[in-house]
Amino acid sequence: MPLIRQEEVYPAAQYPWAQAVEMVANGAVARYDLVVVNSVAATGSVIPKAAPADANVALLHAGIIMVATGAAADGEKFLAVPWVVITGVDTNAATAAGYPVYLSTTAGGWTVAKPSGANEAVVPVGTVLVKDATDGAVMLKPGTGALEGFTKVGTVTVASGGTTSPTVALGGNFANGRAVATINEATTNSTTVRYVTVSVAGDLVVELTADPGASNADVTYVVYSGAL
Repeated sequence: MPLIRQEEVYPAAQYPWAQAVEMVANGAVARYDLVVVNSVAATGSVIPKAAPADANVALLHAGIIMVATGAAADGEKFLAVPWVVITGVDTNAATAAGYPVYLSTTAGGWTVAKPSGANEAVVPVGTVLVKDATDGAVMLKPGTGALEGFTKVGTVTVASGGTTSPTVALGGNFANGRAVATINEATTNSTTVRYVTVSVAGDLVVELTADPGASNADVTYVVYSGAL
């Protein structure tokens, strides 16, 4: 048996090959796709199957996200790793290097713009290393811990003289979820949040104790999907 000396063990650079996992593509997979594990290759098999991950698909609720190191057609094998460094990409929309990148609503993709639409989950999957329109770099590190649900943070403005019960359509991924909310007024009118709920349709409803009155009020909320 060969002897491996410590000085012959080199740290990982672009890929941590020692942590690679063999998978079977559940749908076409491209190189650097963020993939979510969702089944096994066959009855009794120990090889997992993975599909391109999507920030608005409920499949993520119980998934493990990794990064594909190569392309594979549906049913073909490929290797996935917990992190990878990608160069030559557009990261110019990021505020600066060091800011997060998120799982995109495009299957397998990532984005520097935080998802904000209905049914779109905010799932950080990495960090911007270089901010540039053509020579940008990111480190994708979605991690291999199970993602047990979605979280969304947002703000809704209640106008002066407006409703005391603003509603925000979050989408079915947040149906029957849990939420917390705080209120900030430009002028103190002793208005507070009475309660906040999420309906079966995924609509966030905020009930205030009173109309904001002479000034607008910003209600900031954090919503957790039903899986949490």
